[in-house]
Amino acid sequence: MKLFNSQNLLSASLLGLSTLFAGSFPLVKAQSVKNVPFEVCFNSDTFVRPSARERINLIRRNSHRIGTNTTDAEILNDGRWKSDILTFSEYYGASGGGDLILFSGVWSVDGIYKCSDKFAETNSIGRPNPQTQVRLFKYKLKQIKWTNNKYIFVVEPRSKGLQILHYRKTQQHLASKKPFPIVVIDIKGNTLGKCGTVYYCEFQLKK
Repeated sequence: MKLFNSQNLLSASLLGLSTLFAGSFPLVKAQSVKNVPFEVCFNSDTFVRPSARERINLIRRNSHRIGTNTTDAEILNDGRWKSDILTFSEYYGASGGGDLILFSGVWSVDGIYKCSDKFAETNSIGRPNPQTQVRLFKYKLKQIKWTNNKYIFVVEPRSKGLQILHYRKTQQHLASKKPFPIVVIDIKGNTLGKCGTVYYCEFQLKK
């Protein structure tokens, strides 16, 4: 019996996606699957988000960043804290970057400011925002594919970890102001999450 490794499964999954998209839009010729290169800015195989109590205490000490009537439950329900993947199509600014570090639970990590600085170099105000930044918690990005005007993120789960990376938007994306969906799949082709907004996505992936 022939055994399939992860690369075999991944190739089969992506082929299946192309077939699926073509079947969904019979009048549109199926596009080829294009690989989108990405650059990892930061990776930790050991990162774990702080406990809920640590998070609440720290944010309370930075109360100027939240409303005075914000409850503990609201603090813990913040999408930046709960999400497995965050994507940014535009630079979030220095203040927004500070909020992101605080509210996503990465304030104890050394070396991630360089990723915000790098993102600002390409996507600062007045620039065409050619890059997208992706932050993955307890997942590692294996591949990005572009097919039928969709980005396909192929991810692999892990018990711990934080990965921050950047990729350049496709020419089709840069030439258009409309949103292009992101679909997250595992290496077997199972869909874990979707997002279709322009600027910012929060993914809480299916387990």
